[in-house]
Amino acid sequence: MVKAKHNATVINTLNESSLHKTLKAYYSMQNEGSLTEVKKGQYIADVCTKDGNIIEIQTGSLAHLHDKIRYCIENGISIKVVYPLVITKYIETISDNKKTYSKRKSPLHKNIYSIFRELTGLYEFLLNSLFTLEVIEVTVTETRQTTETPVQSGNRRRRFMKSWIKTGKKLEEIGKAHTFYSCKNYLDLLPSGLPEDFTVKDVINSLKNTGIKATEQSVRCMIWLYSKTGLVERCGTSKRSYLYRIKYSFFE
Repeated sequence: MVKAKHNATVINTLNESSLHKTLKAYYSMQNEGSLTEVKKGQYIADVCTKDGNIIEIQTGSLAHLHDKIRYCIENGISIKVVYPLVITKYIETISDNKKTYSKRKSPLHKNIYSIFRELTGLYEFLLNSLFTLEVIEVTVTETRQTTETPVQSGNRRRRFMKSWIKTGKKLEEIGKAHTFYSCKNYLDLLPSGLPEDFTVKDVINSLKNTGIKATEQSVRCMIWLYSKTGLVERCGTSKRSYLYRIKYSFFE
């Protein structure tokens, strides 16, 4: 597990380019005897430990790892997926002629509940004994370069063209790590004090009462995933909302 506080010198030494490359080098260093860019079947593993286990760094959509995870599990290979969750982001903008420079803090706000939308495509693996998810909270600087005319993004996802384009994402700091490998790890994210039969709204309100801001979409994705994996079960309705119940048999 990545420690909450981290040696800044190590980060600066490794941070030669992208967020993905930096984290790959870091996890390789943390696992003595490991190798990077190792071929496994038709796939290339980011990090392969001396025991033959895989560590995969994913800075994009987690759903893209579906087939690689399936291959590992079907071949008895343990795989840990490391997902950097950007808690704090700075935006560094450089003009095309490199004469204008600015840096500001993004209003972006995420927390651990933000990951559940990403996990919907991997629900079938979440409770597999060969699969581990490690979500690390990170601070990054996103670099942008201005353009003379509005342009589409590299992945063509922009609804409207803008006069800048992303040129990179640099890791500044690693914070808290959340590791998921068991039923309890996931269920621990449900707030205490829920009624035995609860709705999505109950979860949102209970989180709010503890000072945790989670969007309705994030909580709905979490409960959907828990239902799909059998962590909770639907047990009725209340005021046109579904009621859910934790399957306590997991703790017996």
